[in-house]
Amino acid sequence: MCRLTAYVGEPLSLSTLVFGGSHPLYEQSWAPAELLTGTVNADGWGVAWYDEGRPVRLARSEPVWHASGLERILDAIRSPTALAAIRNTTTGLPQGEASVAPLVFERWTFVLNGFIPSFRARHMRALRGALPDHLYGSLVGVSDTETLFLLAVTEVERGASLGEALGHIARITLERVGETDDECQLTMLLSDGESLAAVRTSNRDRVNSLYRIDREGMAPGGTLVASERLDADEGWTPIPAREVVELRRNPRARPPDPSRGR
Repeated sequence: MCRLTAYVGEPLSLSTLVFGGSHPLYEQSWAPAELLTGTVNADGWGVAWYDEGRPVRLARSEPVWHASGLERILDAIRSPTALAAIRNTTTGLPQGEASVAPLVFERWTFVLNGFIPSFRARHMRALRGALPDHLYGSLVGVSDTETLFLLAVTEVERGASLGEALGHIARITLERVGETDDECQLTMLLSDGESLAAVRTSNRDRVNSLYRIDREGMAPGGTLVASERLDADEGWTPIPAREVVELRRNPRARPPDPSRGR
């Protein structure tokens, strides 16, 4: 599985998401504390942020500790909304930069920490069959991450909020996998630059960890989300399992028109 961070609020240096804290995402690439399966996250890293409302993505299919100068680069970039991830590839799914989260499509960004078991052999065709033609034609790989991402975009285009979209695709995926099938872990983040939605769920009692800290400590002007606490600040609180959380950059602003993403 993977490790992730995300932020929404007043503009923040991107280095905080990868290098911030006493237990940063960077360190979690070789020393994760709450990884359910696997031991390291060395199969790639990615960062996505918004520049004047448009998502920008930087990703590599190598361990993040090979990224010389990355901290200096990220320290020079500030964004009100950003996501970052380090990857532990699921067996049977492709490697390469195209499969490294965060993924970007039009104005949306997405991260999956988890997996759909036997995805290509048993579930890919059925799940992708729900995609409308214009999104099916946008597929570039065979990963569960890309499939879930475009399924979420489908729901948003139909008028759902980001949180409603994540809740829907989590539900239909778990129904398809079934309670008696192999383990399925779905921790997902979805953003449109103004809002960030998160859900962590599973068909098992154990669920991937996910925390938030609000407008204090490392997130003085917004909310920081992370799969593991980035420091010992008591402000970190678990995001409840099987509940959808929606965070807005400006809570008083109206949600964007979903049709603008078409």
